[in-house]
Amino acid sequence: LEYPDQLISNDAYGEFANSPYKDITAVASKLPTEKIRQWVLSEETPGTRLGLYGLLIGLCGNAKDAVSIEKKILEKSEDFRLGIDGLMSGYLLLTGAKGLSVIDEHKLKNLEVPFSETYAAMQALRCMWRYGEGRIDKGRLRQSMRVLLDRPELTDLVIADLARWEDWSVQDKLMGMYGEGEFNVPSIKRAIVRYMLVCSKDVPKDATAGESSKLPEHVISARKHVADLRKKDAKTVAEAERFFFLK
Repeated sequence: LEYPDQLISNDAYGEFANSPYKDITAVASKLPTEKIRQWVLSEETPGTRLGLYGLLIGLCGNAKDAVSIEKKILEKSEDFRLGIDGLMSGYLLLTGAKGLSVIDEHKLKNLEVPFSETYAAMQALRCMWRYGEGRIDKGRLRQSMRVLLDRPELTDLVIADLARWEDWSVQDKLMGMYGEGEFNVPSIKRAIVRYMLVCSKDVPKDATAGESSKLPEHVISARKHVADLRKKDAKTVAEAERFFFLK
C-alpha cells in the first residue's frame, strides 16, 4: 500500500478499495497493525488513503488507537479533509456508542464545524448502519441521524436515511417542518412526502386489505399525513409519487 513505486501502491490500494467489506474484515487479524497505525498518524499520508487506513485501524486497532484517532478527528480545520469519514468510521468501530457521543457533540450538534466535517460524520453513521454488525445499536444510530434534521442543507438526505432505517418517530416533526421557513424547499418537501409514503406502506405481512385494526399506529398516522399533504400541496405529492418506487 505504501510501496515506493506509485504504480504498485496505487494498484494495491485499488484492490482494497474495490473489495467487498466482508472480504476485508475476513483478513482483519492478519493486517499489519503497526504499519497502519503509523500511516494513520503520519502527516505524509495522502488524504485519498486516509479513509481506507482509518477503516483498517478500526478493524485491527485497540483502545490506544482510538485515543489517537479521536485527537486527529477533533483537530480544528477549515479545510476539506479527505478521508475523514473513513477515519470516523474506524473510530466508531473501536469505540462504539461511547465514541458516537463524541461525534454527536463535536460534529453533528456543533454548528461551528465546516459542513464537510458534518457530512463526513453522516457518512460514518451510514457506514456503521450497513457494516457495523451491531457494534452500535441501530436505535442509537437513528438518534444521531435525527440530530441533523434541523440542518436545511442536509434535511432531505437525512429524511431519506430515516425512511430507509424505518425510523417512524419523526412524523409529527416533519409535518411541522413542511413548507416552513428554511425548510420550504422542493427537495425537502418531496423527501417528507416520500417518507410518509414509505411509512404508510410498512404493513405487516399478516394484515389483509381493509383490516385497519391490524395496522401499526405509524402506518395509520402516515396515511393520514399523506392525505393531509395531498390536500395542502397536491402538486408536490404528485411529483413525489411520480418517481416513487418501493421495493
